[in-house]
Amino acid sequence: MNLSYLLRELTRRPSRTLSAILSVAIGITLFVSLQAYAGGYREAARAPLSEVGADITAQHQGDVPEGFTGILFPHSVAPLHRDEIEAIAALPNVENITESLFFWSFEEDSFIAGLGFDPAADFGPGRLRAGLIEGRFLDVDDSGVTLVDASYVTQNALSLGDMVSIVGNSFEIVGIVDTSRTGQIANANLYLSLADAQAMSAIAPNVLAVHDMRPDDANLLFIKAEQTQAETVVAGAEAILGEKALVSSAESFGEQLGALFDLIDRFGVLVGLVAFLFAAGILVRAVAAGIWERRREIGMMRAVGWEKKNITRQLLGETLVIALIGGLVGLFLSWGVTLLMSQATVTVPVPWELSPSPHFLPGGAEEVAVVVPLNAKITLELALAALGLSAVAAALIGLWLPGRIANIKPAEVLRSE
Repeated sequence: MNLSYLLRELTRRPSRTLSAILSVAIGITLFVSLQAYAGGYREAARAPLSEVGADITAQHQGDVPEGFTGILFPHSVAPLHRDEIEAIAALPNVENITESLFFWSFEEDSFIAGLGFDPAADFGPGRLRAGLIEGRFLDVDDSGVTLVDASYVTQNALSLGDMVSIVGNSFEIVGIVDTSRTGQIANANLYLSLADAQAMSAIAPNVLAVHDMRPDDANLLFIKAEQTQAETVVAGAEAILGEKALVSSAESFGEQLGALFDLIDRFGVLVGLVAFLFAAGILVRAVAAGIWERRREIGMMRAVGWEKKNITRQLLGETLVIALIGGLVGLFLSWGVTLLMSQATVTVPVPWELSPSPHFLPGGAEEVAVVVPLNAKITLELALAALGLSAVAAALIGLWLPGRIANIKPAEVLRSE
């Protein structure tokens, strides 16, 4: 391949060369930007679960409570029995599991949302340790003590050492936590040991009236799973819990992000490829026009001894250079587009089932959402895939068109000379 000749040919026709480069660049920009956008939204969809260090939550939908006094369960968190919990923990690709018990308590003049959990766990409600702003965290063998949400402390003028009552059981406040730092799933006013929550719930009349509540039951599981197999674990948990299973993962949170993300997530690769094929079509037209203009030149090359393979190799090199420059320009433009995207934020709604609050209290059920930056970024794999696409397209075009024109007989071109 003659490099100096290659460069002269590219610079002799600047408008055609630039249009070909620009067509490739636009195709690459659309392809990469769509994938970066979809990737940013997929990462945002993981945010609610990432905040609590889990990949999946599992619960079981039950019946609406018959009465609203004392301790009861929201209908989205029916009891999970020990055999169900152990079966989920034994699923392939489950790395760890922690259980909790969410409940409502309606006192004579107040309402409390409570959560019993294992303070030894380092994910799920165990992440509350990072939100501790005063006092101490729960110990594994604690009983009769509680952590209190900071906003609940303010609203009720409470402080460390005060006692709070749940259906006649007194709990000392040993710590105050800022739950806004530790996730929006299963937020509560009071956080107790799992054993204390189980002991009260197992004898609560309005729990027993609608549920088969056993002393060692839980009603909300936080699961760590192998990332690439999370949806397999979801399917397994749903099979164990039956038709009323409520199993949430990053994919289910993605469904909360709206139709636009759903379309781009499903068809973004296809749309990007169509855009790139359109750009490749423009490249074909530009290369074909350039070769047609040079048919006399190619005839002269054949007349002075250039073989067909030499001509094909030379024209292929020109096409590859155009595609490479177009790909790099496209990646640069994509970087600018993703930089603009990253200035935006994504609001991920948290379903009521994962953070239930009563609809009938003043103000209604609280809408909970996680707001995160749209972390659109170009990964090395995506950049290499885009450059690979442009190289493959250039190779196909550069072998097909030059291969045809290289068959030209010198006499056919020079007959009129």
